[in-house]
Amino acid sequence: MNEEKKPDLMKMPESEEGKKKTKTMDRTQLRKRMLFIMGIIVGILIIILVVLIIIQLVSHQTLSYEELETKMKNAAISYYKVQKDLLPKEENETVTVEASTLHASEYMKSLDEYLPKGISCKGEVTVQKVNNRYVYTPYLDCGKNYQTKELYKAVIDQGVVTSGYGLYQIGEEYVYRGEEVNNYVTFADTTWRIVKITSNQQVLMALADEKLMPIMEWDNRYNTQETSKTGINTYHVSRVKEALDLYTKEATDDTVTFKEADLDKMATFPLCVGARNEDQAVNDNSQECALLEENQVIGLLTVSDYLNASADGNCHATLDRACQNYNYLKLSQSFWLATPDSKNTKDVYHVNYAGYVKATEASDSHHVRPVVQLSHTVMIQSGNGTEEKPFLLK
Repeated sequence: MNEEKKPDLMKMPESEEGKKKTKTMDRTQLRKRMLFIMGIIVGILIIILVVLIIIQLVSHQTLSYEELETKMKNAAISYYKVQKDLLPKEENETVTVEASTLHASEYMKSLDEYLPKGISCKGEVTVQKVNNRYVYTPYLDCGKNYQTKELYKAVIDQGVVTSGYGLYQIGEEYVYRGEEVNNYVTFADTTWRIVKITSNQQVLMALADEKLMPIMEWDNRYNTQETSKTGINTYHVSRVKEALDLYTKEATDDTVTFKEADLDKMATFPLCVGARNEDQAVNDNSQECALLEENQVIGLLTVSDYLNASADGNCHATLDRACQNYNYLKLSQSFWLATPDSKNTKDVYHVNYAGYVKATEASDSHHVRPVVQLSHTVMIQSGNGTEEKPFLLK
């Protein structure tokens, strides 16, 4: 008898339900693979995008306006290291190099490559010889977006007045007058008051910090005409000039200390040291400037400078007591002026404690109140000239 063959379970046909499960598993695995592949593709695209962004940032590095000014200045310094023969030769002489020249000479990129799209600027760097050093000043003109502004322009832009307190135009100069005027400047780590903008756009400033004004004799030499040790009222040989000359060389904690960056901002100027009489009522410095001490970097106020700061209509002559009124230059201490009294060889003018001008022997002792002139190229960083927000310089 033939034995009945048993079915081979390993070769049994797959049921419909099994086929469905297999198809479902295949689709799930396929989907996973597709998602995995898509994830890889998306990751690659993100990496490519990041690389493109980095390349774009590197190729178009946007700078702030202040950073761009620094970029131009450094490029000009490198340019003139090679082109030394183009540097200014004389004191206070100025030369200019355009940003386009610095770009063409490969010291920097074109300005557009540093700026956001849609912003266009012009730029240049001036180089001035001051105190036998070269001062580099970048100028950037981006229209309404940004403009480098000099201190003297910021002062004039405040507006000129014809009465009351404020900035007056007197001849070719702009002079502050009154008791409360916005003429404060932070310079050499201390506070100064702007006295005037000169005819060549330099900024004359007087020290405001009384703690940094030493007390000394204007001069203490033996005066042969007076036959006594009353001092000689000639500024060129005075002790006060000797002391001021040391300010930029051997200043101590009791005086203003000028760093190299401060000296770069200071311009040389002719200090008016001519004598005037006690009845003189012309205050345009014509008397004082009849005698000049050339190429000074620091000095003292003249009588005319002090009288012009008063907004009192009764302040006219040298010794008028009304000149103490409405005068921002008045201090709680007495201080020397640069102006000798023309009646003799021993007397010099000073501003006394009350705030009006007096003449005393040069051998008397009063505070020394330095004045300096800032170059017309000095730039403003911030501030509006008020005591709370003084002008800050770049």
